[in-house]
This record gives sequence, structure tokens and C-alpha cells, in this order.
Amino acid sequence: MKKLLNYTAIVALSVIAILGGCKKDREVIQTPAKTINGSAQKGPFLHGTSITVYELDQNYAQTGKTFLTQITDNAGSFNINNASLISGYITIRADGFYFNEVCGSNSVSQITLNSISDISSTYAIHVNTLTHLEKPRVEYLLGTGLAFDSAKTVAQSDVLNIFNISATGIQNSEYLDISNSGNGNAILLAISSILQGFRTESELSSLLSTISNDISSDGVLNDTSTMSSIIDHAILLDTFSIRNNITNYYLNLGITPSISNFEYYIQQFINNTTFPITNSVITYPPTGMYGDNILAKSQLIYNGEQFSMKVNLKRCIQFKIRVHLISGSVWGYLHGTSANWNITTYDFTNQEQFFTVINNEQASDLSISFHAGGTYLIEYFETNLSTPAFSKTITVN
Repeated sequence: MKKLLNYTAIVALSVIAILGGCKKDREVIQTPAKTINGSAQKGPFLHGTSITVYELDQNYAQTGKTFLTQITDNAGSFNINNASLISGYITIRADGFYFNEVCGSNSVSQITLNSISDISSTYAIHVNTLTHLEKPRVEYLLGTGLAFDSAKTVAQSDVLNIFNISATGIQNSEYLDISNSGNGNAILLAISSILQGFRTESELSSLLSTISNDISSDGVLNDTSTMSSIIDHAILLDTFSIRNNITNYYLNLGITPSISNFEYYIQQFINNTTFPITNSVITYPPTGMYGDNILAKSQLIYNGEQFSMKVNLKRCIQFKIRVHLISGSVWGYLHGTSANWNITTYDFTNQEQFFTVINNEQASDLSISFHAGGTYLIEYFETNLSTPAFSKTITVN
């Protein structure tokens, strides 16, 4: 009996020792409370943007602990004080309005951008379009057992490859800032501008979601329609206006930005991409309310007398047409249909007239008439108002 009691005591002590050892292994040491600071940028997010930081454990799972704050300026800056974390891993979510660098105005609706970061060595980080596109890819790679730093490197490279940009020498995306100099910051502004294009906020959010989901498992963008949409918007960007818009925005905040050559990366993408161009941003339907559309690019011969001058535009696009008389009689237009067109007085010296869309978010369809036997040159000024992007000569029978 004594032997049995001794044996039972030994087993009990062993169990206690094991449980004690397990408790010690699972013990989490809190890091000293610090301030997490940075910014949220598309263009810069605006005052009132909600910032949520989610704590992750060593296995990159959310612990349920969150830190909430708001952006308190229009430069997108945020601070979270007294953040004590069980690891260096966090995700950040920014929900708010932002400055649209392509349009040169604040967004009409809110968007959401996310990031996943290791802040073990720094508490200063940014949330931007690159961190947002990378996040699902990083999480997928972490699920395969890849180390965090390696997953971030691979994911960034995969995103930059979409835009024919090498990731060599580029900092992690959460360290990039569109208002600062350096190649990485220029790349961020270039990609942010390409993604924005002439899209509404809902269209931008949809595009970001499509890209990030598409590349999450294999790192390659495979959706053909998305490829076309990206290049279609990129080729119409006015980089001169983008630089002026973002520079003036920061100057008005009392900040002097140092913006590097982002234009180079946009042009490099346009020159080197294999994405199919479908010209989906500005469209010219074959017919309008008043008949055949004289702006339909593929039509050169027109029969009749009354026609439409119709174009469908996206937000922020500047657009005008120049009609030049080559031979025959001068055209005319119906005044009651010109509500969304600004029309210059006919230039009898140069035999031409300009038609400029006033509001690119409204329908633009003008009733215009040509006499039989005339030949006319039509020039299209798409976004870049100094030189025509396209021209054609039409004949009216």
C-alpha cells in the first residue's frame, strides 16, 4: 500500500511539473508601451479618417485586441499612444476620404486601405496602395511557412511586377511616402496614380480588391479585363497635372514636398507592359440621339445631314474636339443641344471651331449638321489639351 501511495504521489508531481512547464512556455511577455505613428496615403487621407490597429500573435492571428484613433490633419498622419503588444506584428486599416491626385480634389466617397507589418524595430509606418495590394499575398505566403520578412519581399516584388518595376533596392512598402524623395516613394506615387486613373472611389476599391485577390496565391495578375483597365487609364494620365496637384496640396498644408521622378515609372509601364489596350476610358458610340456619331473613330464616310457629336467620359477627364473645314460648306449645330458643350466662335481665318465638354460626368451629345460634298478634319484632344491624341478626315455624302 505504501508503495502504491508513493507511486501515485510521483505521478501527481510529474503532472504538476508538466502543467507548470506548459504554462511557462505559453507565457507572453508584453512589450513596453510605445507610440505607433505614420500616415495613410492614396493621396493623403483626410482629417477624420478612422485608423484601426489589430494586434497579431506570433502565428499572425488576431488576438482580439485593437487600438483605435483618427487622423487629425489633412496630411494623413496618425498616432496611437501607449500600445503594448505581445509581438511585433500588426495589421492596420484606414477608412476615410482622401485627396485624389489625378483630379486635384478630395474624394467624393470613402475607401479602405490595409497593411500588415512587423514593427519590432520601428513604430513609424504608412498605409498605402502597395501595402493594401500586398497584404493577402503576404498572408498566403505566411500560411505556407515562409518567414515574415521573406513573405513581405516576395509580395512586394509580385505587386511591382504588375507595373514592370523591379523591387531591387526598394524599402518595404510601409516605409514609403509619396511626399518624400527617392525611387521607392516615386514608385508609390506612380502606382497610386495609375490605380486611381479616372475611376470613382467604388471603381478604385473594386480594382484594388480584384488585383489583391488575383495575385494572393500565385503572385501573378491573370485577369485580362483588369490588365486592360490598368493600361487604358495609365495612357491617359496627365503627369504634369498630377505633380502640380500633389505639390500644391502639400504646400497648402505648410509642407514642402520633395517629389522624385514618378513620371518615369508611369512611362516605363506604358512602354513595356504587355497588357492589351482596349481604349475603354473614353468611348465614342456609333450613334447618338441625333444620328450617326461623327466622333466614332472607325467611321469616315457619313450619309445625310444631321449627326450626333457624342462622347462618354470618366471623372476628371478634360476633352475637346477641333473641327477644321477642308472643303465644302461650314457646318452648323442646334443650340438647344449644346448644354454640356462650350463652343468657340467660328474662326474664319483658320476655318475651324473648338467644342469642349463642360462637365465630364454629364451626357455630352450635340446635334450637328454637315452639307453633302464636304470634307472635314476632326481632331481629338483627350486629357492632354496641347496636342491631339487622334484625328480623322470625314467625308459627307
